[in-house]
Amino acid sequence: MPLPTSFIEALATLAKACEAYRRATGYVPILVGGAATAIYTAGAFMSGDFDLVAADDAALDAALRAYGFRREDRQGYLLVGYYHPEHPEYGFQQVSGRLFDGASDPGRILLLAITSDGAAIALPAFEDMIADRLAQAALAPPTDPSRLLQARALFRLAPSLDLAYLQRRVAEEGGDFALLTPDEEPPHGQAHAGRIAGED
Repeated sequence: MPLPTSFIEALATLAKACEAYRRATGYVPILVGGAATAIYTAGAFMSGDFDLVAADDAALDAALRAYGFRREDRQGYLLVGYYHPEHPEYGFQQVSGRLFDGASDPGRILLLAITSDGAAIALPAFEDMIADRLAQAALAPPTDPSRLLQARALFRLAPSLDLAYLQRRVAEEGGDFALLTPDEEPPHGQAHAGRIAGED
């Protein structure tokens, strides 16, 4: 299923704020978690939360506010993160710390142009997203297979994978590589070319 129009519109607004942050700091915030999975799987797994890794709290706050984001203050919502009045169904939050605790290769980060004027969203490499989803699956209760299904979908959809890097990252995150292809050999063999680096 394609990404909902509302998600794409929220993403475009967020991309403009991310561009403002890049201009102010020289780095790019990196979108992780469910929203990044939604993009990579073209809406097969949706999320209402946009989680950003960005080191400069004040610069991110200023960039988000400049594009209409507000600190969460609505009744009935957890008072964390931000929302945007034009995209009220989505939440936006800063994730503390370095991207994957500094274990990932920042040279593999992908910049995805979102708006016609070039505002972009930075995404972790497929390998890092797969490792993260497997790690989350290991922590989930047995009745919740969603993260494992996401990891397997990302593994199938990746145009190419650096398997050595993927296996290392899965081990570092505490996941089980064998769960990606329980009944078949891994289909990927090509390594990713270097990607545009962002903030780690």
